[in-house]
Parts: sequence; structure tokens; C-alpha cells
Amino acid sequence: MGPITLFDKSFIEMLNIDEAAIFDCLYNSVICPIFYTEVLADLSKQPPGQRSAEQIVGDVAKKTPIMYATPNVLHTTICMSELAGNVIEMRRAPARAGGRPVRRPDGSVGVIYDEAPEAKAFDRWQRGKFKEVERDFAVGWRKQLLEADDELTSKLARQILSITQEPKNLVDALVIAKQVLQGDGQRFSLLKTAYILLGLNPSRFHRVQARWVAAGRPHLHEFAPYTAHCLLVEVFFNIAIGKKLISPDRASNRVDMAYLFYLPFAMVFVSNDKLHQRTAPLFMSDKQIFVFGDDLKKDLTSLNNRYSALPEAEQSEGLFRIASYPPKDDSCLTTRIWKQLGMRVERDTTERNSGGPLASELLESVKKMREAADNRSGSAQFSQSELEDPSHIVIERMVPLRRGKWRFMPPGVEASED
Repeated sequence: MGPITLFDKSFIEMLNIDEAAIFDCLYNSVICPIFYTEVLADLSKQPPGQRSAEQIVGDVAKKTPIMYATPNVLHTTICMSELAGNVIEMRRAPARAGGRPVRRPDGSVGVIYDEAPEAKAFDRWQRGKFKEVERDFAVGWRKQLLEADDELTSKLARQILSITQEPKNLVDALVIAKQVLQGDGQRFSLLKTAYILLGLNPSRFHRVQARWVAAGRPHLHEFAPYTAHCLLVEVFFNIAIGKKLISPDRASNRVDMAYLFYLPFAMVFVSNDKLHQRTAPLFMSDKQIFVFGDDLKKDLTSLNNRYSALPEAEQSEGLFRIASYPPKDDSCLTTRIWKQLGMRVERDTTERNSGGPLASELLESVKKMREAADNRSGSAQFSQSELEDPSHIVIERMVPLRRGKWRFMPPGVEASED
């Protein structure tokens, strides 16, 4: 699997169906709830021309990655879990719900992921049931965002947090926001402001406050690092809005900024949005890469032409075989991204022509994990280190045999009657 990649609507809309299939094979995608929010907003629009809103959204859904895609848990849910005392790992990997630890006969520990609400929504999305996804996932939060008065919220936030400094640019705005979050004088105010600005459930605040007091009233970034990251994005946004470094008149800016909540769960962020180009790199570490959508689109077009020039016999093996790694060619942007992230770009000699490492052994391993999961006697038998670093992870997913002109799977793998 390729680099763990967050993307937005602006990028997926650029791709044709064949390029989307290649992107799906070479990148391990994080599907964040903001993506649904952004795309499903089109359901309420009256598009010009002959195509319906459902058809437009359906086209995006058909191009949305599925092979190596992971629906991420909503950021507010993650914040509430963290504030309740659960550790949130921000190690450039998606935050999933529903994992069950299992011990295999050889003693190693793996995790099997059941269908979480996000995964179920993703399945409905892929089957064209957009109205159900809208109901379950996006409509209330999107309505709240788009009806917000950003200028008023910015003024209130700056008053609550006693922000008087005036930034000259976005870098200054981030410096000021970090100073606010790391200051000693208003630790309680920051905890309370996080609830207000992030829209967290206020009924649980007193329990969180009690846990915070018992912990010695620590800084928010020590008490709840992921929540602190989300608050940093919000405070930065409100400072920038107040100085009009980000326009307060464009309602979609707040939705666009919400993608930044999910940066800790990705290695790469791909977007063609101008606001993302200006802001996302400010919040990314030197182990993360921001990629302009135009640049990756051109690279995927080139890769599509390259794979299309292969002999028919090779093409018939499917993208899982021919596009499991990028070419060993540094003129290819995808190859450079893989290398920059320390990923190998050539097939290991132990791998067979089926396109993956010892496929029969993998299938047998998955079977044993399932049997272990059915017979498990509880999670108390697992150490913390085993749960943090499992040797195997199994995620069930139904994928299409074809996307556009490309077949995903090699010959011998056929469609299910279901």
C-alpha cells in the first residue's frame, strides 16, 4: 500500500475515472467526514444543464478511492474520546473505530476491524445511497458551519482568549495562536474554549473538568494533544479572519479549514484549493508532504498513459499487479513522493506475479485471525505494547472488479453474486 493520503473534493473532481483507479492503487487514502460534507452539499444545489445533483455527486463517488481507503472518525468524536481519557495516536495513520484484538495460534496479535458508523456510511456512499449518508453524517454539522457568522465568532474568540496582537501574515497568525495555546495564564479558559469553538457536547464538560483538575490542571497540549491541535487550527482561523488574512465573506472557508483537523492522520495532503495551499503546510511536519492537485493530476495522467502502453497480457493482470508500486523513474512525482517518505518503489523478490507478497499465505493468515476472533475470551489477555503495535491488521471491504477501463484484480478473481 502507498502513502497514507488525505485529499479534498477539489482534487477528486479533477480526475477522470481511469486516473482515479490508478490513484486508488498507489495511495492509501484517508476519507475524512469533511469530504462527504463538501461533496454532499451539491445535493442541495440546482446544477445547470441536463445532469441532476445526484448524478454529479454520483460521479464523484465513482472516483472516490475504495481499494485502500479508510473512513476516518469525525474529529469531534475523537476529541470527546480523548478528553474522556483515551489516548489518540497522531502517527500519520487513519483513526478508525471498531478494532477487535485477536491472538493467533503462533502467539502474534492482530486487529480485525468491524464496520464502524463511518465505514457503513462509506459503503452506502459507494452504492449511491447519498441521501442516507447526508442524513447520518453531514447535514447537521454542515448546516451549523455554513450558518456561522465567522466575523462575530472571530471577535468573541479573541475576546475570550485576550488576543490583542495583530498578525501581518498567516505565519504571524500561527505564531500568535501557538503562544495563546502554550501560555500559562488561561489553561482553564483554553479547555472551555475548545468545547465552544469545536462544538463539543457540553453535557460532559464537568466530568472532563474533574479529570483535568485531578491531573494537576495541565496544558491542553499535554492533557489532550489532538484536541489541542484542533483548537490551534480554530484559533489560527479566527485570528486570520479578524485581520481578513482569510476572507470572512466566503462561507466555505470554514469547511475547507476543517480538513486541517485530519492532518495528524496522513502523510500526504492533496488539494487544489487555494486556502489549503496557503494554510495546510503551516500545520504539517517535515515528515508530511503537501501536493498540489494539478501536479498529481498530471502525474496520474502520465502513469495512465504508461500503463496503457503495456502489452495486453500485462494489462489483463489488473492494476493490483502492475500498479502496486510506482515506476523506478524519478521523473514520476508519485515515485518521488514514495521515496521522500522512505517507501520502497520496487517489488520485493519474494513477491509473486499475483501482485502481492505470497497471496495464499496472506489468505491463510486472515482465515486464522478470523478463527481466533471467533474464539477470543476478552481483551484482558493483551498487553498495551501488543495493542499499540499489532503484527497483523484485517479490514474487510468489498471492491469493484473494474473502474473505468482498468481491472483491479488479477484473473481468477471474479465478482460476487451479492
